[in-house]
Amino acid sequence: MPARLQIKPEDCSPLGQLILHYLTEQDVTMNRLAELSGIPQPRLRGACFKGTCPTPETLRKLARAMGKHHLELYTLAYEGRMGNVPDTRGEDTMELIMRELFITARELGLTPPLNRPSRIQLQKALLELGFNATDEKGYA
Repeated sequence: MPARLQIKPEDCSPLGQLILHYLTEQDVTMNRLAELSGIPQPRLRGACFKGTCPTPETLRKLARAMGKHHLELYTLAYEGRMGNVPDTRGEDTMELIMRELFITARELGLTPPLNRPSRIQLQKALLELGFNATDEKGYA
């Protein structure tokens, strides 16, 4: 049984909350996750808190150890930073879309593609999902 976590979920960023959930779910300690990912434990612990900015390399290593795609962790790590940016389109932000894609894929038991989809494949998928042409202000 892992030692009791000394980090409170309310002090954590969305990435930190995912890490805490993973530790509990997998019944591992933060020290063990740090060891498995090749990240120093203080850096891993620091990545959990609000207002921190983990490096892309840290996120890639952590994603590998947790069995996640690094873009999912990247999205979680930086979504808090985008929260203060005004958005005239409501919830149509790239961060929310990326997060929903990964949540849906995980729920369906899907893994991300090994190769980036072509631009044509992305355009076809977006049109199929109901995206429309927009004017110069970004409105349909």
